[in-house]
Amino acid sequence: MHLDVHDSAAAFLVAAGTFLKLSEAENNIVTIAAARMISSPTDDDADVYLASVEHAGTVVAAALHGSAGGMLLTSGPAPALTLFAADMAQRRRAPKSMVGPLDACEVFAREWAGRTGQGHALRFHLRHYQLHRPPLPARARGHMRAPRQHEYELLLAWQLAFIDEVRLADDSARAQRVFGRRLEQGTVRVWDDEGIVALAGYSDGGTDLARIAPVFTPPEYRKRNYASALVAELSRELFEQGKRAVFLTTDVANPTSNSIYRKIGFVPSADHYHFDFLSPPA
Repeated sequence: MHLDVHDSAAAFLVAAGTFLKLSEAENNIVTIAAARMISSPTDDDADVYLASVEHAGTVVAAALHGSAGGMLLTSGPAPALTLFAADMAQRRRAPKSMVGPLDACEVFAREWAGRTGQGHALRFHLRHYQLHRPPLPARARGHMRAPRQHEYELLLAWQLAFIDEVRLADDSARAQRVFGRRLEQGTVRVWDDEGIVALAGYSDGGTDLARIAPVFTPPEYRKRNYASALVAELSRELFEQGKRAVFLTTDVANPTSNSIYRKIGFVPSADHYHFDFLSPPA
């Protein structure tokens, strides 16, 4: 097996794109992230690690480690995941977390612990959902629209509330910076019922795929079907734009979100696990 570390997102997708499409429902998180680095590069993409492993001339695994600390892993044979861990340790990379299939994460974690002393702890059991046709309508008072500039400050506060509620390990300044770019690029929608009551964002990296995230309704507006209606209408808009498939991810421990997305037509497609790396013992 041979590991390649690519010097650009474009080179990474040239090498690994065919492999990533083989399991598109779970690998789109990698594909869209890399494609976004090509279509809309930012300073937050500095020092990104994009790697793939080949066996007999065919890519069998891929990894992405961003400057924010999160790492995305695909499935792959154990020796390939071991190569990623060994190479990242040698380069003194410092992942804060990893997301990927359970077997891939466990193989990487064992090798990583042996080289760095760092253990890992489960934060989320995640479920990916996919949609390949316009969704069923979801009824709620109000309508979807683009946010207005005077609402940006409130929506940024909601984004921070979302991060806090779902316990995402993200730097608040970076989170605001990323979400602010989404607002400026027009990839956020709100539900308006005599005022904004929910938000949903999406990313596509300029591809024919899209991922919806985040989705957030402040507690005082919940149990009124706003999130269901917003995700349904946003998905419909994305298909009208020519998207071939729409994806989103939930926490398996949250029965509400898993239920509402199924009701509008999303189908569960793959499970991933989010692990945090722990400080090595003194």
